[in-house]
Amino acid sequence: MEERSKASGEEIRERIRAAGGDILDSERFQRGWKIRHHNTNVAQHSLRTAAAGIRLCDMLRKKGFEPDEREVVRACLLHDIGMTEETVHGKVAWKKAYEHPRESARIAVEEYGATEDMKNAILWHMWPICVKPPGRLTGWIVVTADKIATSQDLRKKEI
Repeated sequence: MEERSKASGEEIRERIRAAGGDILDSERFQRGWKIRHHNTNVAQHSLRTAAAGIRLCDMLRKKGFEPDEREVVRACLLHDIGMTEETVHGKVAWKKAYEHPRESARIAVEEYGATEDMKNAILWHMWPICVKPPGRLTGWIVVTADKIATSQDLRKKEI
């Protein structure tokens, strides 16, 4: 069995803050605490996704890969940021699944200066629901971290 990241919860939280403190403190992210998402809310889900992303980065480094942890964390924090918008929230589930990545990517680029890798990761984080898979390592990490976080959300597991 693969060894889990040895980083403590406190260290993970510090790494999230170091990479995405501006996102965490933004008014738009703060709205996410009030938007329901699975058994939690958008903000908590995004934090869980970022924590899973960091753990995946740690595991990948042990295998010789070089993920950009800052970009992974920022993309994880922003992957559902569009779900705080009225244009997306309140739509039927299947439509929300297709529309929120585009809105999230738009917001990430316009308001948070997302790079192309981050934009790609956010746009395709709903794979395999969306047919096109992410094309880069950051995207695969975000897709995987999102699925891990969703399973934790459904069990209400702490980061």
